[in-house]
Amino acid sequence: MEHSASTLEPLLAFLAYSSSTLESNFYKIPGSAVVARYVKSSHQNDPGRTILELILVVFAVRTLLQSRTRADRSGKNFIKFSEKEIDELVDEWTPEPLAPPLSDWEQRDLASVQVISGPNGPKPKILSTGKTVTNLASFNFAGLAGNEHIKERAVDILRKYGLGSCGPPGFYGTIDVHIDLERDIAEFLGTEASILYSQGFSTISSVIPAFCKRGDIIVADRSVNFAIQKGIQISRSTVRWFDHNDLKSLEDVLQSVDKERKKRKAPLTRRFIITEGIFERDGEMVDLPKLIELKLKHKYRLIFDESISFGTVGRTGRGLTELYNVPASQIDILVGSVANGLCSAGGFCAGSSIVVDHQ
Repeated sequence: MEHSASTLEPLLAFLAYSSSTLESNFYKIPGSAVVARYVKSSHQNDPGRTILELILVVFAVRTLLQSRTRADRSGKNFIKFSEKEIDELVDEWTPEPLAPPLSDWEQRDLASVQVISGPNGPKPKILSTGKTVTNLASFNFAGLAGNEHIKERAVDILRKYGLGSCGPPGFYGTIDVHIDLERDIAEFLGTEASILYSQGFSTISSVIPAFCKRGDIIVADRSVNFAIQKGIQISRSTVRWFDHNDLKSLEDVLQSVDKERKKRKAPLTRRFIITEGIFERDGEMVDLPKLIELKLKHKYRLIFDESISFGTVGRTGRGLTELYNVPASQIDILVGSVANGLCSAGGFCAGSSIVVDHQ
């Protein structure tokens, strides 16, 4: 008996030393005291729970360390097919269609779409019947599509320049006629300069993120068109919305933004109001003089989209600035569409030389 005790004495001493060393190293870990208190109280109140938690820990470690079928490169967990079986499976496989077949109603609806013969004016002819109808769904507001004088000038330009600019504006895609049109638009609207974009939709959606960045504040109408929404989204600015075409709601939002900034003692950031002259969704017209008044009162910059109103509103088609007799210089960034008012393609942004040069 004494011999057995003397044999186990070095082993017990080693276990005690190891336990003491492990305990001292464990308590050096941040948060270890909290874990130790939790384990002691849990074991004292419910020893069975300690055993269950230990089993769960062992199971979790085993699950993390065990090999996965995806990582098994030996292929022992996969079914092996012969070349003949693979060919048979390939021959039997039928891919699903990319889209379900059209229903009878959808086919009739698609077939009922009218095709216009000739220019898309207010009184076009239908290709299938030859009848002249009234078109209320066209953006040819000024009736310039199909104009004989414009067609003759277009033919002359095609003979001189060919078709297409063969490059983006910043890379050998700017032609003298583009510069002439930018100058003519700026003179027509009464701004210092203007810049052309090759697509109407991408004009406003590119202009907004060119000036509005993360941390800036945008106050926008809830019913702005989809292109403006995409531009606001790309800008990653902080957005506050006001009720559709409600300038009292706009003033309330502007005041709340200022109160919030003063409460947080935040620094001043760039702030923009974004809205449309005539709304694409419902045709409502904004009160531009009142909008300018609020912009100046609360010290905001105005991004004004006249894609619908340019070429259609005002005595000579200059838009809401002409209709309300407001100088275009009062608008920081004025955006319009060449595709709507001028029946061509693209868009423009007009304003000060600084605004245009930045773009």
